Amino acid sequence: MTAGDLGSRFPPYKPNFPFPGEYIDQFHTLIGSSAKSEGLINPNELLGVPITGWLRRADALKLYELGYFVAGDILELGSYHGLSTCILSQSNYNSGARKQIFSIDLSSGNCAKTIESLQITGLRRNVETRCADATSAVERLAMDGARFQFVFIDHSHSYKPVYEICQLLPKIVTPGGWCLFHDFNDRRNQDPTADHGVYRAVIDGLDADLFEFYGIYGCTALYRMGG
Repeated sequence: MTAGDLGSRFPPYKPNFPFPGEYIDQFHTLIGSSAKSEGLINPNELLGVPITGWLRRADALKLYELGYFVAGDILELGSYHGLSTCILSQSNYNSGARKQIFSIDLSSGNCAKTIESLQITGLRRNVETRCADATSAVERLAMDGARFQFVFIDHSHSYKPVYEICQLLPKIVTPGGWCLFHDFNDRRNQDPTADHGVYRAVIDGLDADLFEFYGIYGCTALYRMGG
């Protein structure tokens, strides 16, 4: 997909991990049925809570798959009210693993809403929320030696904050680890009047010698670190 094609279509979900059947489990199946075509999922239908958030069907299916199958810890940059956080936590619960999920958002209000969503859905365990700037938080995590097998990047639509994270990812992603960029496939990325620069920030900031492009699913783009 070229820059001129952004947002013109939303490629469907396809798995990167092997599993029998169309879906991993009952919850993955529910995600698949909670949206028409590649439209937005219904959080209330999925989690029983009307969490404000915007994930396309393919976005949510890919998010759950990666959260389910990766063996190492997970980092979420940008939680808003916790829709993606709850899906990641549910995937961790259902996998039977005890991975840690670190969720970071700049807004204290968003952090409070995320905690509330996790508590209402019973998905708070193994999730640590931090209210901080994403770049500063990732720099601190790198200094502390934290490493992640999956990073979901959704903290900003602007070029500079996404570019900065792309530059830092080699310091915190384990070899073979995955990075999923939300709003990569969005036509606003090519609108000079809109403050959307996710696509260009990833193209410019992510080291192509270290990260391999694995495809576009819905509005997300998936990359994997070599090793």
